[in-house]
Amino acid sequence: MKKTTTKIATIGIMSALATGLMFLEFPIFPSVGFLKYDPSDVLAILAGFIFGPVDGVIILLIKNLLFYLLKSGDIVGIAMNFAAGVSYLLPTVLIYRWRKNRVVEIIGYIVGVIVVSGVMVLLNMIVVPKYWKISFEETLKFLPWIAGFNAIKFSIDSLINGLIRKRIEKIFES
Repeated sequence: MKKTTTKIATIGIMSALATGLMFLEFPIFPSVGFLKYDPSDVLAILAGFIFGPVDGVIILLIKNLLFYLLKSGDIVGIAMNFAAGVSYLLPTVLIYRWRKNRVVEIIGYIVGVIVVSGVMVLLNMIVVPKYWKISFEETLKFLPWIAGFNAIKFSIDSLINGLIRKRIEKIFES
């Protein structure tokens, strides 16, 4: 009972903190200012490593819903943020859970970055022409920026997670 209560409370706290971190956003490439980095996915990734991938996805869902209600009002942007988080988190955490060691963790980060970059390029090829009402040819000009942005964003998130995960995990081991 105590472990379940602690886990639920921790997921709630991490979701609230992740929502707050979404407000700390800045563009990585000023020429495409709609692509903004925020560190909020780090908490979902941590939860995925500590509790499991489903719990990480729950945090992604809650933080995106809260951010939508509190600030954005942009359902497409929020859905894309959620898709990016899930497409990074699942392969990264599942690879690590397969064999928990540092080398596999690093491989998981690399695979996660590759997967999210590819998934977001494909999703943007579909979503951007409809959402922004621009031609597919015009959309193609954004794709290198989108791939680069996701590679940089989730590489930063991987680095942060890699640096703090062991320390945070120790809190939950006791």
